[in-house]
Amino acid sequence: MILFWIITAVMILAALAFVAPPLLRQRTLADSDRDRQNVVIARERLDELDREHAAGSLSEAEYEQTKLELEQALLNDLEEAGQDVPDTGAGSGGRWWVALAAAFFVSLATLFTYLSIGTPQMIDPAAMQAQLDEDLPSVEEMATALVERLKENPEDPEGWYLLGRTYMAMENYREAAFAFDKVNQMVGKQPSIMLALADALAMAAGGNMQGHPASLVREAVTLAPNDETALWLAGMVEDQSGNHVLALRHWRHLKGMLADNPESLQRVDMLIAGAERKMAAAGETVPPEQSVEPVASGTAISARITLSADLASRAAPEESLFVYARALEGPRMPLAAVRLKVSDLPTTVKLEDGQAMVPGMNLSSVGQVVVGARISRSGNAIASSGDLLGEVSPVTVGDGQVIDLEINSVIP
Repeated sequence: MILFWIITAVMILAALAFVAPPLLRQRTLADSDRDRQNVVIARERLDELDREHAAGSLSEAEYEQTKLELEQALLNDLEEAGQDVPDTGAGSGGRWWVALAAAFFVSLATLFTYLSIGTPQMIDPAAMQAQLDEDLPSVEEMATALVERLKENPEDPEGWYLLGRTYMAMENYREAAFAFDKVNQMVGKQPSIMLALADALAMAAGGNMQGHPASLVREAVTLAPNDETALWLAGMVEDQSGNHVLALRHWRHLKGMLADNPESLQRVDMLIAGAERKMAAAGETVPPEQSVEPVASGTAISARITLSADLASRAAPEESLFVYARALEGPRMPLAAVRLKVSDLPTTVKLEDGQAMVPGMNLSSVGQVVVGARISRSGNAIASSGDLLGEVSPVTVGDGQVIDLEINSVIP
């Protein structure tokens, strides 16, 4: 903020540097002009005296006397011009007041204009952040909007899932569990939904995963044995149940998948160390840690993307190309997605778990998907009228084949 005012002051002084000098210079110029005029007049009068004296019209005594009077008069005029003049607004004092008034006006006009059409909140970061907070809806407002949306369309599993995530952010775990349970009933046995429901139920119970949360997690990790969230929670379930050997198996399996995630790897190492300490304290034999290679999920999908010749003229090279995979049934939220440009076509794209948009909702969590490619005219990830689209379904996850996908239709 201090820097802003310093810059403002410098800019105002720069403006005054153009305004003040002419105001202060006018008196000096006027005095100089009057002095030159008096000298010119005196010289002309002196020339006339010389001519009259030469012509004999003036005697020597008259010539000397008149010349002396002329010189005396010129000297008096020059002395009077150098004296201060009373401050009437036209003198030097008055012009200083004019310069000060101009400085005040320029400063006032600058601040008034900025406060009127500028963004004064930018001066204060806290005020700017407060303004942004006012413009963005609160989490509570988002939850209310989702509830109203679900009243109109109660069979919207994606809406219930988003409501559950919103309630989790609000730490309203009971309502989150209710929302996730609605999704679970609609879409069937999807590991990502089962895990979200188990997490919400456990949080509502103060972190206790026994009972229904444990059964959900165990079923989910059976359906998706390479899902990171499933392995994480499965280890916690078995650790709480006292089955530390199985907890270690899940966490050591997970550790082999986290080579590129040092923070998560450190947390898993702490969980493993904790389980080993419990086993040692109970007199149980800690199984040796075997060398675990990073687990290949086998869930990657490769797709060759092309654009129909009939639609080629309707797509610009710089427009965005979204390639995605979503569950064949259930929420339409992408399980994996990449963003390219039309200029990349034709191309082969690989979709895999690391491209999941929501933790736990990845390719490993489903058996079949819809693979699509969409050229967005607006650049937005949400489909809109006029976008170019191509989709292939059903695609079995993990079968290793490369599918051919042509963008050949226009969204109405």
